[in-house]
Amino acid sequence: MRITIIPHNTSKIREIRINKFLIIIPLVLVIIVFISKYLYQKQSLDISKLKENNEYLERNLYSYEKEYRELESKYDRLLAETEKFVVPIETTPKSQNNCTVDELIAELRESNKLLENINSKLQSDASLANCIPSIMPVQGYLIQLFGPIYDIFTGEQRFCQGIDIAAPKGSKIYAPAYGIVKFAGTKQHAGLTIVINHGHGFETRYSHLSLIKVKNYQFVKRGDIIGLVGITGKTIGPRLHYEIWVNGEPKDPLDFILLELNTFNLYEISGSSL
Repeated sequence: MRITIIPHNTSKIREIRINKFLIIIPLVLVIIVFISKYLYQKQSLDISKLKENNEYLERNLYSYEKEYRELESKYDRLLAETEKFVVPIETTPKSQNNCTVDELIAELRESNKLLENINSKLQSDASLANCIPSIMPVQGYLIQLFGPIYDIFTGEQRFCQGIDIAAPKGSKIYAPAYGIVKFAGTKQHAGLTIVINHGHGFETRYSHLSLIKVKNYQFVKRGDIIGLVGITGKTIGPRLHYEIWVNGEPKDPLDFILLELNTFNLYEISGSSL
């Protein structure tokens, strides 16, 4: 390979001969260095990942070993308890009232069925407890009881199918149990109204609301906010008219309320409806 050097003075042109290997060899060395560096970095990353995986596996192995030891301990305890009930067939005289293995197995199966029935009953009772409207839906003052009342709008006596709770307009109304919203809208005399089906024959109704915060067919839990107290419909002041129906019949809500919202003050007015 030749390199020609041409200065301003053209009379001193020079040519330098360079062996091509003197250029190729450094280039090859540079390439090798870069490749080596890349491989080293990649290997370092792979080693780091392997270390992380190894630590993860070690933690899992420790957890599995601990769980295995606990299960083994439980198995040993169950085996020891079982051995107390097993009666040797050959060494036990027939005169004694001891069970054979087959009789013991049958008895254990019956006991297991009994436990399953008890568990099913407990689950059913828990489901029923979640569906019973057992808390006061709003904090306020009780101004009307369940039963016969004098209606100031008509001047006649009628039967109040729920209770009236006076509270400031905009007060939060809470679902007293789990259920599905059956109706959320306006009724003629009740104003903005919500009806919740709680299952097991229970239904609750809320009237005179200022705002509805749920929709039809929405699932609600005990303690969820479903609306706000208002003055809509046939009423002379902000209140919540609250009803509980069981299997199609109105019931006194006070018979079901077990938990009050903070401090609930009773203010009973008999003989008239405010």
